[in-house]
Amino acid sequence: MTQKITKINTLDYQNSLMFLNEHIAKNPTDDNAYYLRGNIYRKMNMFGDALNDYHKALELNPQSQAAIAIEILNEILAFRNTDLLNP
Repeated sequence: MTQKITKINTLDYQNSLMFLNEHIAKNPTDDNAYYLRGNIYRKMNMFGDALNDYHKALELNPQSQAAIAIEILNEILAFRNTDLLNP
């Protein structure tokens, strides 16, 4: 998987998702792959899919970086700017 890590970190989300989907199908216990796919979903504003992958990564590895990603994404989703609602 390390050979394609640079591709995953680019803006080519569709190819990165295809690679990670194939990798996860062959390696369903790779928590890092779920974490990386969650990051791509987050960048694509697919927050539900991102949370699902982060939770799967955390289930597979309680020490996963996904725990921090879940907290951050929950903060983003909970954010409301009341000043924008009441000008």
